[in-house]
Amino acid sequence: MSWLRRHRYSVPGVSPNSSHHGWDEYNGSRLADRPAVAAALDRAPRQFADLVFSPGDPDMALSREEFLAGITVGTDDGLSWTVSLAEEMKAVVDTGPDVADDDILLAALAERPEVSEAQHPDREVLEVILASPLRADEVLALAVDALSAAHRRLAQRLRIELPG
Repeated sequence: MSWLRRHRYSVPGVSPNSSHHGWDEYNGSRLADRPAVAAALDRAPRQFADLVFSPGDPDMALSREEFLAGITVGTDDGLSWTVSLAEEMKAVVDTGPDVADDDILLAALAERPEVSEAQHPDREVLEVILASPLRADEVLALAVDALSAAHRRLAQRLRIELPG
């Protein structure tokens, strides 16, 4: 991001983790203290259980901090975003057809009123088009809410009790 020009998706006081070809990416950890992200984490499970590889094993659960570190959001215009998920996220949400036939994660994103269109072109990448531009922290909060909803739905389907 150019230091001379502030984009509408920029977060005051927070620079992107990376910028290339006009595309800015923000890792979840970098935005953890933003109010929208903190509120989304308060709504999220305290821990994200492994539902795919070692269902219900408490030693495999991700903390909220680990979960947030596994999410990166990126855009070049504030309307079209990618939500990238680290490899370890595959255990807490079904990022492919391994566990559920339908795409729970894509459905959770598409249900958000801010989202005009959502696609899941790759196991660890979601593409989201918003109804109006949002800042990176607001998109991260939206992603946390959708991922949390998908996590809870998958746990319910698999009859796995989530911790507190």
